[in-house]
Amino acid sequence: MGRHNNRVILLTCSAALILILLSTGQYGATSQGVGYIREGYHVFDKIISAPFVFVADIWSTYIGLVNTSRENRELRLRNDRLKVRSMILDELKSENRRLRAMLDFKEAHRELSLIPANLLSQDITLIFKTAIIDRGSKSGFHVDMPILSPDGVVGKVIAVSPHTSQILLITDPNSAIPAHIESTRVKGIIKGRGGNLLTLEYVRKAEDVKIGDSIVTSGLLNVFPSGLKIGTVVEVRRDVNQMFADIIVKPYVEMDKIEGIFGIAQDMEASD
Repeated sequence: MGRHNNRVILLTCSAALILILLSTGQYGATSQGVGYIREGYHVFDKIISAPFVFVADIWSTYIGLVNTSRENRELRLRNDRLKVRSMILDELKSENRRLRAMLDFKEAHRELSLIPANLLSQDITLIFKTAIIDRGSKSGFHVDMPILSPDGVVGKVIAVSPHTSQILLITDPNSAIPAHIESTRVKGIIKGRGGNLLTLEYVRKAEDVKIGDSIVTSGLLNVFPSGLKIGTVVEVRRDVNQMFADIIVKPYVEMDKIEGIFGIAQDMEASD
């Protein structure tokens, strides 16, 4: 311990002596010895100050990293907020487009008494295709009431409560709607297949049915008004051993993307 203290004192005295010699050598001394002394002081200064410079560099680097890390967190947070805001804006735009389509549809079909409704839930099983909407008997909904969207026929009401109704979608195997081919007026029955397709049944194989033909409601049985869009023919198969053609129809409405819909009232006033 004493030896360490002696070394520190010696270094301190040496530094002081060098400073004195340098100060006196500025005016009168030009000898080579003074030059050596200056060089010695320079080396001494480097040795003494090097640890402090090293620590200062490390501290500066650490502070820089801390600041960079903080800035990165702030930028990530700002980016997350912008993403959320963008999603909200996209949803608002989608909602605006849907409401605009519903308004345009209602304006274009003033001959129909349309009551708007929204989907609450939907059966996602592969067999049964039903949905629950937020309108019931208090709003004028009733059993067998036709349900459609701006894209086409959705289904009909099969059960009703004061504030909700259950819809049987046209893709359900239990659904059957009188229909005809729009261009030729060939009649048949649209039935669900359990998936996302329909069949137009009881059409003789000799009838003129082509891929791309539009299928609409025929108005028979007085459940659905005539002329409502149902779907388009995507496949026609004619078996020589069968009387009727096998006609596959794709519905205009994407049943897994139903949002805004209408119930078609029959001479009754809707209430909220």
